Amino acid sequence: MGFNLNKAKAAKEEILKSFTPLELNEGNVQAIFNRCLATKDTPNADVQLTILFEKVMGYDEDSKPMAFRKSTVEQNKKNVLYLMGQLNSVHQGSRAITAKESIYRYDGKKWTTETVTIMQLYHLAKTADCMAPFVKQSNRAMTEPIVTPTLSPKDPEFPAWWEAHKSEWEDKA
Repeated sequence: MGFNLNKAKAAKEEILKSFTPLELNEGNVQAIFNRCLATKDTPNADVQLTILFEKVMGYDEDSKPMAFRKSTVEQNKKNVLYLMGQLNSVHQGSRAITAKESIYRYDGKKWTTETVTIMQLYHLAKTADCMAPFVKQSNRAMTEPIVTPTLSPKDPEFPAWWEAHKSEWEDKA
């Protein structure tokens, strides 16, 4: 039997519409962050700048902007939403987040102690329209309503939770 182009296309489409939940950890955040960063070869039309701390929000000056590839961020938006959903504040029903609180996952465990990694997650979330900029007066940012509680795939409760929520994360055919 020869190579069946239709079967290959169908298999690729099945892979593209599936979603693999990720655990909130430094490696996953850094991998997505690095994947989404713009390079000198990124066309200007595909570059999106993100600033977390803006002068108009009360800060003395804008923080250093980060340049991302819009197309790659869009491809990774579900991953960013899923990771943000594992933050403890999201599970507590709060849309307000701070760097101090964001080191904790929903299970109370620290997922990072590195401020840089937390800022990487925040930049991804802001670029993916999952989070607003920080407000100096409260030193908090608000997550968007689309950020909902998620579980780590390593959580013992994950299989039952995923069965109930899988359809929310996988694209329809």
